[in-house]
Amino acid sequence: MEMEVKNDTFYVLETGNEKRIYDTEGNAIQSLKRLASKNKDIDPESMRIVEVNTAGEKWEIKSVPWSKIAIELIRGG
Repeated sequence: MEMEVKNDTFYVLETGNEKRIYDTEGNAIQSLKRLASKNKDIDPESMRIVEVNTAGEKWEIKSVPWSKIAIELIRGG
C-alpha cells in the first residue's frame, strides 16, 4: 500500500502492538475512537497518536496531547 505524505506530516496511531498510519490528525483520532469502542479490553496506557514531520533533514516526532484528542472527540471530530 502507498500513502502520499501531505504537507510533510503524517500521524501514527499506536494501540498495543499495532501501528497504523494516517494522513491527518482527524483521521487518526476517528480510528482511535473506532478501535477503542470495538475493543473493550484495550489498555488505554498503550494508546497514543504521534505526529511525524518529515520536513528537513531530521524528522521530528512528537505525541499529540490527550487534551487535544479529547477536545476533538467531544466536538464529534
